[in-house]
Amino acid sequence: MKAIQAVILEPHKTGLREVEISDPAPDQFLVETKVSAISAGTELAVYTGSHQWLKDPSMPDWKFPFRPGYSAAGVVLKVGKNITGLKEGDRVSFPGNHASHELLSTTHERGKWWKLPENLDFEKAAVACISRYGMGASIRAGLTLGRSAAVLGLGIIGQFSLRCLMAAGANPVIGIDAVPMRRKAALAAGADAVIDPANGPIKEQLRKILGPGAEIVVDATGIPDAVPQAMSLACDAGQVIVVGSPRGKATDVNFYDDLHRRYIEVCGAHGNMLFEPAHIRLNGNWNIHKAQNWLLASLANGRLNLNGLITHKIKPTELTSAYDGLLKNKDEYLGVTVHWES
Repeated sequence: MKAIQAVILEPHKTGLREVEISDPAPDQFLVETKVSAISAGTELAVYTGSHQWLKDPSMPDWKFPFRPGYSAAGVVLKVGKNITGLKEGDRVSFPGNHASHELLSTTHERGKWWKLPENLDFEKAAVACISRYGMGASIRAGLTLGRSAAVLGLGIIGQFSLRCLMAAGANPVIGIDAVPMRRKAALAAGADAVIDPANGPIKEQLRKILGPGAEIVVDATGIPDAVPQAMSLACDAGQVIVVGSPRGKATDVNFYDDLHRRYIEVCGAHGNMLFEPAHIRLNGNWNIHKAQNWLLASLANGRLNLNGLITHKIKPTELTSAYDGLLKNKDEYLGVTVHWES
């Protein structure tokens, strides 16, 4: 059968290509995508040519033309004979590229699926894989109930960090971002307060709300120099969780005064940690399936809301304009979903 795939052909240029997809092998299944969701950080890094893996010879899949996307929802069309627990007609969330159909293998990490709760629609389910990257902050922090939290950077990953912290019982939860629309989205989600860096030093603004600082500070900016700033926002003995991928090197970090002497913990929480056995043991047996099923259930029952988050619903042909909007028009673009049904 024919499938349509979105590709980034070169920096700042996307396209659609038609490919032939065969029937599933014994360890494969075929999904018709209904909605996929854009992960702005990763996809824009590739779209602009700045992603570090594009120049890494050991990462052959990260070359142009590149197939973007890793979060989608759809309907199973065919199932290989060796696959159990999945049948034709099942509604699933899966780590799919932007494509009309996906042929996925259970021998590869992308060949995972999670069945949707009956009351969860495809659009909400489409963001579930992306949301895991923000959820990593709640998992990595350990105990969250009743602890104060601040999220620095309210793009798509920061929004999910903030919303998952609220769902996990953190209180109060503060959002920090220079973009007004992102702050409004955080408030729509239920954030207790937001901070605009244009109104003065962030540390002083935060201390007016939380006193000595936040017990949990999440850096979701993807900017290396934001990590020392995040450290300054934590209270003594607080935690700093880095969920945004900081591509580059930070400068002017005083590890004695800013970290060691203050007993601060700084740790990474990449969303793929839930694939790794060491991280599973470290984080109380949280694994990829437990995380995705919690996210889907929480999206279905409203514990995790998308209020103010999805700003654009596009057709596959509009991918370039969506990427450009996310890059250049941050006060209008935040969450973008791609709809594959005609």
